[in-house]
Amino acid sequence: MPFLFSNGRLQALVIALLIVTGFSALNNLPRSEDPRIINRFAIISTYLPGATASRVEAQVTEKLELKLKSQAEIKNMIGMSRAGISVISIELKDEVTEVIPVWSRLRDLLADAQSQLPEQASLPVLEDDRGYAYTKIVAITGKESQSSLMSLNRYAKELKNQLTNTSGVEVVHLFGGIEEEIRVTYDTDKAAIAGVSLQHIADAIRGADPKVAAGALINSQAHLQIELSGTFDSLARIAAIPLSSNDDIAQFVLADVATVSREVRSPRREIALVDGQQGIFLGIRMQPDFRVDRWSEMIDESLDRFEKSLPNSINLHNVFDQKVYTEARLGELIENIAVGFVLILTVLLLTLGFKAAVIVGIALPLTVLFTLGCMNMYGLPIHQMSVTGLVVALGIMVDNAIVITDSIARFRQQGMTALKAVEKAVNHFWLPLLSSTLTTILAFAPIVLMPGQSGEFVGGIALSVIFALVGSYVISHSLIAVFAGRFLPDKSQQGIFHNGICLPRLSERFKALLYFAIERPRRTILVVMILPIAGFFGASQLTEQFFPSADRDMFHIEVRLSANSSIAATQRNVAQMSEFILEHEGIEQLNWMVGNNIPLFYYNLMQRDKGAKNYAQAMVKVTDFETANTLIKKLQYGLDREFPQAQTLVRKLEQGPPFNAPIELRVYGPNLSVLGEIGQSLRSELIAHQQITHTRTTLESGSAKVVLHADESLLSHTGVKLTDIATVLQAQLEGVVVASLLEKTETVPVRLRTSQPQSNSIDDLYATQFMSAQPLLLGTFAQVNLKPEQSTIHRRNGERVNVVEAFLETGVLPQAVLNEIQQQLQAVQHTLPAGYRIEIGGESQQRDEAVGVLLGQVGVIAVLLITILVLTFNSFTTTLVILVTAVQSALLGLLSVYIAGYPFGFTVIIALLGLMGLAINAAIVILSELKANNAGSDVQKVVHSVMTCTRHISSTTITTVGGFMPLILAGGGFWPPFAVAIAGGTVLTTVLSFFFVPAVYKLCIKAAPVSDIEPVVMSSK
Repeated sequence: MPFLFSNGRLQALVIALLIVTGFSALNNLPRSEDPRIINRFAIISTYLPGATASRVEAQVTEKLELKLKSQAEIKNMIGMSRAGISVISIELKDEVTEVIPVWSRLRDLLADAQSQLPEQASLPVLEDDRGYAYTKIVAITGKESQSSLMSLNRYAKELKNQLTNTSGVEVVHLFGGIEEEIRVTYDTDKAAIAGVSLQHIADAIRGADPKVAAGALINSQAHLQIELSGTFDSLARIAAIPLSSNDDIAQFVLADVATVSREVRSPRREIALVDGQQGIFLGIRMQPDFRVDRWSEMIDESLDRFEKSLPNSINLHNVFDQKVYTEARLGELIENIAVGFVLILTVLLLTLGFKAAVIVGIALPLTVLFTLGCMNMYGLPIHQMSVTGLVVALGIMVDNAIVITDSIARFRQQGMTALKAVEKAVNHFWLPLLSSTLTTILAFAPIVLMPGQSGEFVGGIALSVIFALVGSYVISHSLIAVFAGRFLPDKSQQGIFHNGICLPRLSERFKALLYFAIERPRRTILVVMILPIAGFFGASQLTEQFFPSADRDMFHIEVRLSANSSIAATQRNVAQMSEFILEHEGIEQLNWMVGNNIPLFYYNLMQRDKGAKNYAQAMVKVTDFETANTLIKKLQYGLDREFPQAQTLVRKLEQGPPFNAPIELRVYGPNLSVLGEIGQSLRSELIAHQQITHTRTTLESGSAKVVLHADESLLSHTGVKLTDIATVLQAQLEGVVVASLLEKTETVPVRLRTSQPQSNSIDDLYATQFMSAQPLLLGTFAQVNLKPEQSTIHRRNGERVNVVEAFLETGVLPQAVLNEIQQQLQAVQHTLPAGYRIEIGGESQQRDEAVGVLLGQVGVIAVLLITILVLTFNSFTTTLVILVTAVQSALLGLLSVYIAGYPFGFTVIIALLGLMGLAINAAIVILSELKANNAGSDVQKVVHSVMTCTRHISSTTITTVGGFMPLILAGGGFWPPFAVAIAGGTVLTTVLSFFFVPAVYKLCIKAAPVSDIEPVVMSSK
């Protein structure tokens, strides 16, 4: 310390190092809106054309689940079987951090399982790159004619290729892309005259496509690959395929009996609607090591160049840009830091004086620069959570500096030299402040050690707080101590400017109150305990909202029609809804995805509706988040009233891990009918609650299928088989893929279908024509009936499940509703048949899991914290006093939240950890002063010791409140509960510091042996 004190050049170099390190980190650290969470989710899609949901479950979903369930890394496996498609959602366990090897192994297992699937099933495709929100979403639109859509598709693919090759782009995905195909439409009459059947034509096309291995010529000098010419490369090549002919008729080519054309596949699997026009979305995701502001500018330049090459009929739209939200969020937080800094500096000017305030104020920017340097070395990006950690640490950063500066000022006014005052203050406080710093670090350690999504999302808060605490301790015991010794006045300098405001009357009254309290320690303890006890009862009344809603100027709308609705019907309903929605003021953008989920624009939206033709999702952008909150209520009511044929959910964006619905009741059991009955019974109970707006079950019934009963005895005389009927119907209704055309780097399917009009009714089916010895009509040997069918079947971890989902009015907390319906749930539970059970999911399950992993390390952390305190004070009694004070401070924080009317949530838990650190800090400082003065049970010495700490404890309290005041006044649902818990709790905890701690100390000093209460020697020698 003497060397640093006397060496001004070293002081300047240390400050220069902090400035360069901090600003370099600020310039180079990656930036994004939210933390990057390890993607532990993947979707496996497998198509089985023409199959019902029950057949898809039996032949695809169940077989794939059996193949995958042996993998220990899988936490949840949710299978969904719809007509023609199987979608399995995979979630890995929280402790899995290296996910790429796991996905690779799962792909190998899926490839092995292909041989167990039906021949018509597609290859199972595992997509593990769609679990992150896109950094930017753009769209291109054009005219809705077929040729324009195909042209639009080509431009979208070209843009995707250009963006994929741009620096910093991780992935680009297309949504609503147009599927092109080469359509071979054969004329049934001409085919009958030529004597060729559908099977003949299909075999001819397959046989003429030589994309197969033809061997190689190998000798002692060369190895020459053999390739057959005639690969499909144009429509003319396909039209010229020769067909087998009858004995009495000449040779035919395909063009004689069919037309070959390039078409858009119909019906579409998914449709993107951009401001009411059909278009294509492109989701672009940034690599994690880039700054979103610079990356977005680079992408915008690429988009500008591409837009100039587009024809006038095609438009490029900027749908979503994360840069806007990142800059706004970080700007608001940085503004809060700046405002908090000004408030803290103002408070210090009044409480410590000008010079002391400036010296303590210097600690703030130096500590922030130190924290940024640590973030850079650790690899912690700048996002809302890491910056929030700086806001949390804002009041804590100056605590050490205030204690050191105030102590040096007091020693200087006692007549000590500058160097001796610095040495005495540092020697006196290094151990207590180290203890308080370490205990606060340990208080935040469970968040850092918390595995899974929740820990990865909020871990940045704890890390930046820990870095700030380390920086605060080091800087306050070095640079700040030196500056305080060199620049603070000695005893000859008095006045407000030098020593801050002095209020003798208030000081004397407070001193008298302390005498009164310390002389009656038991009574004081009982009176002070009223506040923590009130906090305990207040906490029991708090409503739980573990993950608050996001304060965002966006929301999303989900629409579901009846299970038999076609994608065209869904699109028509969406168009009508759009007109209604756009009548409301404040809406800036309205974009839809029909038949699939909207591109992921927020980190925790669920992606579970791929292939659902009766489903649509909208992304709505409004002017501000207050307008969003107002419109959500209006639109929910209005859409329900105007469009009763659809189930419409207008939903806020939520924080925390994703869940499908606020309240989920999972019913497990083997029989679909029984599961359906139980689900409907639960829906009846839930919908009766006045705050539940919608309910739905994942086991969707009410779907119908057409069952064709063919008379096989009649068919036996015609030579037509049941498989022939299925093939002809498939060709007429959807077509059969028989080959592919190679076009540059793309493969375009060749689909064979008949020229007969598509069957839109049962009468059309009866008129379907077949080729035998003579043309036959289906109606001559078959009957058609309608039969009810499950349209969607869900499985969870290998068991059939029917999930009853309940959606609530805006602003209603899930836990409050769940508490009110517990009695009905228990009544239903008692009536369940054997082999059936109910499990609660949704927000409740996510909350319990998050709390469980958060508390998983608490035991070890608690032992370490106690160890530090015992080593610091060499006393179990003193350690117990500090721990009791910390618990009481948490109760006072809950009391503040209860008084302010906010719910209990994850942000409040984080705030309580910080509050406990502040309480421990204050208790350690007071106890250190009491023991340093050997106060014992002497009331006068106890009061003197507490009065010595009054100024810096009061200063830290007021600066903490000032630092969090901007967050309290900002409004919204995320920050105010967090800020109120710390700020309000800190004010109330000050009462503990000034009255409870010295009163308990006085009692303990009488009751405990001397050896148990003697502190570790902390003299200035």
